[in-house]
This record gives sequence, C-alpha cells and structure tokens, in this order.
Amino acid sequence: MRYGVKNKMKILWAVSSVGKGHVMRDLAIVNQLKLLADVDIDWLAPDPAGNFLSNRGYNVLECSSRLAGSGKLYEQVFSGCTEEFNLMEYTRADTQLHKQDFRISATAWQEKNYDVIIGDEAFWLLTGFASRWEKKPAPFIFLTDFIGTKAMRSRRRDLFTAWFNNLKFSFSHMGPDLYLYVGDAEEIPDESMGFLLPGRRKWAQKHCRFVKPIVGFDPDAIPDNRTLRKKLDLPEDSKLFLATIGPEGNYEKRVANIEQVFEIMKADFPDAYFIITGSGTGTKNPGAGTKKWIHYHHFLDNLYQYFAASDFVITQSGYGKVTELSALGIPFIAIPLDYHFEQEYVMDHRLDHYGVGKLITMRDHNPEDIAKIVYQLMNVEMVSIEVDTGIEIANIILNVVDTEMEQTTQGN
Repeated sequence: MRYGVKNKMKILWAVSSVGKGHVMRDLAIVNQLKLLADVDIDWLAPDPAGNFLSNRGYNVLECSSRLAGSGKLYEQVFSGCTEEFNLMEYTRADTQLHKQDFRISATAWQEKNYDVIIGDEAFWLLTGFASRWEKKPAPFIFLTDFIGTKAMRSRRRDLFTAWFNNLKFSFSHMGPDLYLYVGDAEEIPDESMGFLLPGRRKWAQKHCRFVKPIVGFDPDAIPDNRTLRKKLDLPEDSKLFLATIGPEGNYEKRVANIEQVFEIMKADFPDAYFIITGSGTGTKNPGAGTKKWIHYHHFLDNLYQYFAASDFVITQSGYGKVTELSALGIPFIAIPLDYHFEQEYVMDHRLDHYGVGKLITMRDHNPEDIAKIVYQLMNVEMVSIEVDTGIEIANIILNVVDTEMEQTTQGN
C-alpha cells in the first residue's frame, strides 16, 4: 500500500533560487505528488524563488529569509555585472556560506519531523550531509542537471576554484540517499573534472540515477497553433517571433541587441508579430522598450503556451526555458550569459546531444549574424525531446519513503 493512503506525507523541499527554472520543475513534481498521495510541503527557498512561491500560496519557511547564499547571493555578486558573467565569483562566495546556511536550515527539521528531504540543487544541504555536519533526519534526495564546475577563463584563481570545488564535489555522492540527474548521461561532457579527478560523465554514471527532463505541461495536450493563438489573443496568420531576456549581464545592451535583430527581421517579415519578455520590460519599466511595434512584457504567465504559438524563439540559455522549447519542437537560439559555464558550456553539450536548437554567444555574434542564424534554423525541421511532467520523480519519492517506512517497521 502506497504511503499517503492513510497518512499525510511531510516533505521539506529546498530549492536553489538562481532563476525560476528549478522551482518550476519542482512544482511540476509536486503537482504529480498531490495526485498520488496526501502531502504537506514546507519550502526552504531564498528569494527570488521564495517570493515566487509565497505569492502563489505555498508555505515558505521563515528561516528561508536568513539563508545568505543561493539566489540572494547570486543577485548581490552580479548586481553590477556588465559584459562578463564569471560564475566562479559566485561559487567562491556561495561555498563559503554552505555551513552557515546548513545550520539555519537544520532548524526546520529540529522543529518538525519530515518523511523526506528534497534538494533541487540545494548545494548547501548536499555539502552539509556529505560532510556529516549533522545526521540526516530523513532520506535525502538530491536533483541536479549539471556535474561539477568549470573555469571559462584561464585565470589562476578561477582554475583553482573550479578544481577545488570539483574535488569536494567528487565526494558529494556521500550526502544523498538518492542522487538524481535530470537528463541523459550522454549530454554530460565526457571530460575530467580536473587534475587527478574523475570524469564528469563517468562520475554521474557511477553515482546518479537518470530521469527524463521535466516540464510542467503535457506537450501532446497543446492545442493546434490557430486555436492557441486565438486563446492568447495573438494574430492567427502572421509570423510570431518571441525573445526572452534575463535580468543579468548588461540587460539594457542585451535588449538593444535583440531589438536590432528584430528590426532586421521586420524588413523581411513586415507583418510579423514581435514579443520581448523580461524582468526589465513591460509596464513596470516602460522605458526599457524603445520600439512601438515590439510588444514588451515584464512577465508572461504560462510562457510555454507562447513558445508553442511562436514560429521562432530567442531565449537566454537557462535550463527551464530551453527544456520547454525542446519538448515543444520549436526552433530556437539559446544565448548564454558570457562565460557562465552552465549556460554556455554545459548547455552547448546538451543541445548538441539532443539535436535541438542552437547555442550562440552574443560576444561573438552581432545582430546581423543572429538574424542570419534565425533564417537558417526557421527552415530546419525540429525534433522534440522526450520529457516527463514530474510523475517519474514523484513515484521515486514515494518509493523512497515507502522503503524507509518498511525498514523502520522491520527494525521495530
């Protein structure tokens, strides 16, 4: 008999707040869990994920606001970032806060008994449990979509930071009861994590269980293009081009570059409908949009529906949006923040493995280059990757808790 038929399962869910991609896939899993069991979830989620969850009625623990790393630190480190987005600066500062944030998080399970702890790239919990800073109060399941770090510039400090972090990471499998990699082993670069360290892919194959990429919708249930555009109040017969731009990395310049790309495209598609969505555009900052014929939005709810309605998408190279586009089979370009090893290096391998989209760097491509690549990809038939709506991990969580209950019962 599955857990939750007679009992309420208590879950502590910790999520990294670097963007909203992680929390969106977590909510997809949670929605499936709620269909299978009676669950009560407390969230360890620093802002911006914490604010996002609170505004939607989820129970975010008060101690989340005292976590100094993750998204809060991410914004602090890169608040003044212009051209270069050196993720080593963030990882250096974040790892120094792991013990502090782990101790703060421990107050949650000292006050309440949980049946399972989930950590979606909550590296402060991974480090804490792997280092045995405290005994695990419940089974710990860790989720990630990349293995190790990488210095993108040949600077001694960055090279050492990456190597030292990877040295510690190579022992991280000692923390979770189950280490889940969201994706295929083949998408992981088949290279060493550093001198005398294991290979990224081989390490994952040895220590991880692989699960399908996750989206919060069923791609097969998406209406046809005309029906979808009518629902979204979009023109039914025009070309539709959409760009999403994150707030980091000289945001204004990135918006201006995309505007130039769209201006080039407008000359060839004068009747097309153009959309730019991002944290600095739309009604909250109307000055960020300079072209009257471009439709600017600060936020689009259910963005995946706009993806599905589009003829082409230019997006920042974040996991969540790229996965949604890959699941829908929509042609796209992914533009990473410069020298962001996850968005640039890891994502390039992921797209190459699945044969979807194309990753380009803005530092190496001007608006004319980008427009040419858009035209090339528009005429290429796109494949759709196989994804999951969260049911796979939901069942894994239930099985872990069931096993723990059985072992506890037998021990008594």
